[in-house]
Amino acid sequence: ANQVCSLRFTMGGIDVDAYRDYCLSLGDEFSPLKSGFFFESAMVAGRGFALEPLFRQGVAEGLLSEGDLRYYQAFSVPGKPGVMAFNCPHIPSLVSNTTARGRSAAIVEAHAAIGRLARFLRAMMPGFSRSFLVGVAPMLGVRESWRIDGVYRLTEQDYACQARFDDGLVRGDWFIDVHSQSKGLFHQKGYQPGDYYEIPYRCFIAPQASNLLVAGRCISTTFLMQASVRIIPTVIDMGDAVGCACALSAASGVPPLELSGAEVRRFADASSPLG
Repeated sequence: ANQVCSLRFTMGGIDVDAYRDYCLSLGDEFSPLKSGFFFESAMVAGRGFALEPLFRQGVAEGLLSEGDLRYYQAFSVPGKPGVMAFNCPHIPSLVSNTTARGRSAAIVEAHAAIGRLARFLRAMMPGFSRSFLVGVAPMLGVRESWRIDGVYRLTEQDYACQARFDDGLVRGDWFIDVHSQSKGLFHQKGYQPGDYYEIPYRCFIAPQASNLLVAGRCISTTFLMQASVRIIPTVIDMGDAVGCACALSAASGVPPLELSGAEVRRFADASSPLG
C-alpha cells in the first residue's frame, strides 16, 4: 500500500480548554474552531506545525521515537467532555495490509507507539496531566488496499474539473488527502462549498465479472483520486448506490455489468427519500 494505516485511540481526563489555549498561544492555525465544545490539532514533522518543538523535546527526553513525529492528530469528542480521539499513530512499516502477518505486526507496533504518545502527552502537553487511555480501536484504519480495474477509472483530472456523468451516482467533495509513506501528508487544494464531482456507476463494476458490484475504497480510481473517494460519508453513499443497483438488477433480471448506468441513476433518484 502507498497510504499508511493508523490505529486510532481515545484518552479521557483532558482539560481541553487548557490544551486549546496552549495551542493558540503558539499561534497554531490548524483548527478553524477557536472556541466552543470542539477542537482539533495536528503535527507533522518538518511541515511547520506549531507543536513540533514540544514533540522534538519529547524525543530528546526519550519519551517519543523519531517515527512518532510522522503524524499526530487529535479531536475533542462532542458529548464526551474531557475526551479526545486520536487519528494516529501512522504505521509506515506495514508493506502489505492484506496479509494477516503484516497486519498483526502493525497492531503490535501501533500499540507500542500509542503507549509512548500517551506517556508523552501526560508528561509534557498542557491539559493532559491527569489524562488516561480510554480505549484503542479493535482494527487497523486501512486507507488503501486493492482496487478493481473497472469499466471507468476515476482520476484526479475528474477531481480538477468537477466531473459530471450521465451515470453519476455519488457526489464527492473531499480534497485529495494522501497519508503517504514518504511525506507524511499530501493535500490537493480543496473545493468551495457547493462544489463536487460525481462518481459514475462504471466505477463500481468490473468487465471481468458480470454479477459483481463493489463499494468503498476498492472502487476503480487512480491512486490520488482514491484519496478523495475513501472518506466515510462518500463511502456510505456508495453503499446506498450499489444497493439500488442490486435492487434494479434483481427486479429486472439484468446482471449488474449489463445495467444501464443512466437507468440506475434514475432508479436511485426515484428511490431516494429526498426525491
